[in-house]
Amino acid sequence: MDVYQKLRPWTQIESCECNTITDLLLIDALTDNPIHCASCRREVDPARLGLTVQETEAVASWFEVATALYRLWLDSGAYEAYAKAQLSDPNGQVNRDGVNLARMLSARLSTRLWMFRDTDDPEPTQCPICGEALSHHVKWGKGTCPSCPVLL
Repeated sequence: MDVYQKLRPWTQIESCECNTITDLLLIDALTDNPIHCASCRREVDPARLGLTVQETEAVASWFEVATALYRLWLDSGAYEAYAKAQLSDPNGQVNRDGVNLARMLSARLSTRLWMFRDTDDPEPTQCPICGEALSHHVKWGKGTCPSCPVLL
């Protein structure tokens, strides 16, 4: 099996068509690929980025956990509170792994982890990882940390 198939967009409609990709987002946007273009927010095929097998496997492995938790939260059932706690914990495994992936991918292209935020919660003003004030000059989301590779 082609390892890229684990993250490849199913349809061209979901694929980034930007001529140049300058920044990436790792985000669960209810798609099969968490690697998105920061300009258009569409999925970026890992082959287009030239990701190695190990990098692709690392992203796919992290995404399996992140998307499972996100879907448990969306289900609003018995696991909602547990899933929210895991997704919201900046020191939790899923976020630590996501930040590490963002740092790893940033060796190729600047990459940020779009951290989970329940819209019922107060709007963030500080980075949940380092506590620094968020920059609110963002195209997507509520803010980005100037020091950590995260977007909220």
